[in-house]
Amino acid sequence: MRAFFVALVALIAAVTASDMALAAPRPQPTKQDVLAWMNAYNPSRDLARAPSVMKAASEIGLLNDPEAAGMYVGFMAGMIGSKPKSADDTVKKLLVLRTADHWAIVRAIAYSGHPDWRGLMTRSAPKIPTRKLMAQRYLEGKLPTPDTPVAEEKTTWKDRANPAKWFARKKEDREIPLEQRPEMLDVYWGYYYAARSAAPLQRMIRMLPWSVERDNVEKLTIGSMAKFTLAMNASRDQKLLQQLKKLHGQQTDRETAKQLAETIEAAETVEISSLRKTAMDRLEDLKRMGPGSKRDVAWWGKLGQGALSIGCIAAAATGQVALGIPCVVGGAASSAVLNYWAAP
Repeated sequence: MRAFFVALVALIAAVTASDMALAAPRPQPTKQDVLAWMNAYNPSRDLARAPSVMKAASEIGLLNDPEAAGMYVGFMAGMIGSKPKSADDTVKKLLVLRTADHWAIVRAIAYSGHPDWRGLMTRSAPKIPTRKLMAQRYLEGKLPTPDTPVAEEKTTWKDRANPAKWFARKKEDREIPLEQRPEMLDVYWGYYYAARSAAPLQRMIRMLPWSVERDNVEKLTIGSMAKFTLAMNASRDQKLLQQLKKLHGQQTDRETAKQLAETIEAAETVEISSLRKTAMDRLEDLKRMGPGSKRDVAWWGKLGQGALSIGCIAAAATGQVALGIPCVVGGAASSAVLNYWAAP
């Protein structure tokens, strides 16, 4: 009898502990949890779980601001583009996102690089009725994708140096091209972490010559951001560093090869702060003297202050990047970023 009662007490204790574990609420994931998971993502191992992680990102509000959600849009685009044969199934599983965030699925399809993304969009649109118009605009080519050709600015150097002519142009003509928008770096990084492919790295590498731009503040800012994030992440990720070295040998443009070589050296020597100082000096020079600065100064702060993510710089400064959290831009939601970047 004694043995029976001992066993019974042990059984009750086990059942009670099990019930308490089931009853205890699961801790809500944080932005850092989501980013760390994305950083460690393996496409061949984790694809099945990825939609639930994107659902978690949606539920904690990481997709609320389109300008700050580029990382997650890019990640979903990478999920779709890197596995084109299962793209329809992937999109279907991503519908677990909050209805308010279904815009991100539509944009991910458009940004995916899927060989038949238009067909995929057409098939998926009926399942995303709240974003029917958005899907239609992408299909019509009225919303840009990363592959949309950028029209050349047809102005003379005299026009560019004349503020009156610049501000007299129509508002739509002054719209920032997609490739020059700060959130696109997040999109490319998200795509990279989902696919681990060279394609998004190549897009960022093509931005590197902009880091020495002397006439266009948008390009100078984005180029500097691309250089900084590539160097920072490569300094923490040897596989990424090796990819950059391989891509360096494929560059045919001299300036691109030069800037990529500097990025690789900064990553290998972990001399990231020098990139910060150089970029700030060039931004100041452009603001003060550049021929295009007279037209750009009026809104320099608008783009510049929101250009580089304070989360990225703060993470690097405190060592959080070493914990597996990728260094990303963070979009325009990060205010006063270059002010922080320039702080001693």
